[in-house]
Parts: sequence; structure tokens; C-alpha cells
Amino acid sequence: HHEQTNNKKHFTLLNLRSGHFLLFILILHLLQQPLVIQATTRTKEEGLLIPSNHTKNVAVILSSSTFFHNYRHSVNALSIYQSLKQHGGFTDNNIILMLADEVACNARNPFKDNGQDEYNVNLFDNVQIDYGGNDVTVDHFFRVLLGRHTKYTPRHQRLHNIDEDTNLFLYITGHGGDGFFKFRDKEDFTTKDLRGIFEQLQIMKRFKSILYVSDTCQAFTTAPNTKEENKESALGGGGVLRNVYSIGSSLKKENSYAHHSDMDIGHSVMDRYVYHFVTYMGGFGSDTDQGLWKDMDKLSVKDAMVNSMYNSQGVSKLGANVGWSDLGCDRSMDDVPLSDFMVMKQQGGDLLFEKGVFLIEHPVDFGQN
Repeated sequence: HHEQTNNKKHFTLLNLRSGHFLLFILILHLLQQPLVIQATTRTKEEGLLIPSNHTKNVAVILSSSTFFHNYRHSVNALSIYQSLKQHGGFTDNNIILMLADEVACNARNPFKDNGQDEYNVNLFDNVQIDYGGNDVTVDHFFRVLLGRHTKYTPRHQRLHNIDEDTNLFLYITGHGGDGFFKFRDKEDFTTKDLRGIFEQLQIMKRFKSILYVSDTCQAFTTAPNTKEENKESALGGGGVLRNVYSIGSSLKKENSYAHHSDMDIGHSVMDRYVYHFVTYMGGFGSDTDQGLWKDMDKLSVKDAMVNSMYNSQGVSKLGANVGWSDLGCDRSMDDVPLSDFMVMKQQGGDLLFEKGVFLIEHPVDFGQN
């Protein structure tokens, strides 16, 4: 009986050891199998990205730098401008373009009346500059946003058809620093100044949502919708800006770098942020349906303007990190299609404006008094 009991114990022990061994083999087998993660493709049909109104979108594009050695800043602004017109359906009626220096007219430019980018496209082709040279000031920039113009400001220098259903795309490029952005090396606005303007826009219900993109050194320090800015806000409801999306091409203590130079021009011709954005989207060309431009309603703002700046290993292509914030927004930046800000569907148009006929809103006294 004692021998039989020992045999049973020995048999049970063997079973336990065999079970552990088989479990160990199974785990090894599973670990050696490739880990498959099924990615979710964002499509309009699946409803993951829901486009909003595209019939009242407007854009303000600003390059605040002067002198020929800042050639790249004009090209940055014009690249965004031409992208909106070629691929987004915008017209000059929907864009305010502010260029502090027209490099095409500079005596040092070997390509007269021309401004070229990496794709050898003349970015000055069919361009309407609304504010140029000395007219590019902080005062004019803020007046454009607020719609508070002086009495005889020309029609083409104003944003039109603006209300609480309008989306605004605001892109600025130039020189800046920690909490400020310079204009023509003569003046600047601070983050507090810009925050004050955005608060007024919210109170006025002038826009539905805003995409603010700053492309400069320490760019994200001018973002108006951060926790730091909310703490000192004059707004009610916790001082939160509503539906303002902010993107900066660099963080505090980081620089924004040029991408490449041109031997003929003798200077850098484009910054890295705009270069990688345009390249990611499909570049320039006569075919407006090329690349990802045709899928802006299926591509999120976050993917196009933030995630695209990093390679597959998570390393920045810019030499700096991209800052972003959707604090206070109804939807996360991942859920907002790029078309919400970069596509404009025209509705008939203003016939008088298109034919160059301007109506005077108020009587004008041409007398001597």
C-alpha cells in the first residue's frame, strides 16, 4: 500500500511538471508570433471625421519679416496661400495676405517678379497682396481679425461674410521669441495681446472656430489657449477660449529652422515646417487632386499638421518639437478634418466685386471742409 501511494504521488508530480512545461512552451510560442494591431482608417463614410460648414471659411496669412535674407518667410506664407487657392477652393475674396517684404521685386532676386520654392513653382503667380510693406503692422493685423477698420479701408483689405458659422485659418511666419512675435523689426505683439484679441472675437461671436498656426522660433509660446493664459483671462466660465486650435512649429527655448538654400538666390528658401507639410500633402502642381490634398475631409488637423512632422521612430523632422493645444474645444484635434479650415466651397460669389465694381457704403463729402 505504501509503495502504491508513492507511485500515485510520483505520477501526479509528473503530470504537474508536464502541465507547467506545456504552458511554458505555449507562452513561448505566443511570444514568437507577430503582434498584429489593426489600424483604424478614418473615413468620412464611417463618420469618424465629420466636416463642418465650408461655405464661410476665411484665412489670414502673415509674413512679418523684411529684407532679402528673410526670403524664406515670404515663401512660407505664399506656399500656404497657393495651397488654399490651388487645393482648397479659396479665392482672394476669402483670404487676407500680408507680406512685409515683396522679395520678387528685390534687386538681389535673380528671378525677377518671381518667388520660387522647392518645386520650382512661381509663388507670386496670380497673387493679391492685401497688405504690403509698411502696411504690415500689429494694428492692421488686429483690425483685420476684429473687423474694426478705419472708415475708408478698401474692400479687399477686409474679411467679408463673417459670423458665428465662420472658420478662420490663421497662419503667421517670421521672427519671434518667448511670448512675442515681431513685425518688421519695429514692433511686436505679445501672447497677452493676442489672447485679448481672441477673447474679443469670442465675445463678438465673430468665428465658429479658429486654427492658429505659428511658424517661428519658440512659436508655441504665443498660443492663446493654454492653461497659463486661462488663469489670467477676463472671460467668464473659467476663462476658457472656445474652439481655438493652436499649433506651434517649436516649443519654448527651441528654434525654427530653414530647410534648404538655393545657390542662385543665395539664401534659405523655405522653413522646415511648411516644407514638410506641403510635401506630406502632395506638393504643388497642376494636378490639384494629387496626394492627400484631395482627402482633406478624411485627414485630421492633428495628423496633417502635427503628426506628419515626426518620422516612424517618433523623431522630429524639424529639429524642434511641435506644440499643439485643443484646450476648450468641442472636438479634439484628432477629430477635426483639415477641410474645416483649408477648404472653401464657393456659393455664387459677389458679382459686383468680381467685376471690380465697388459700392460706397456711406455718402462721401468731396468738399474742401
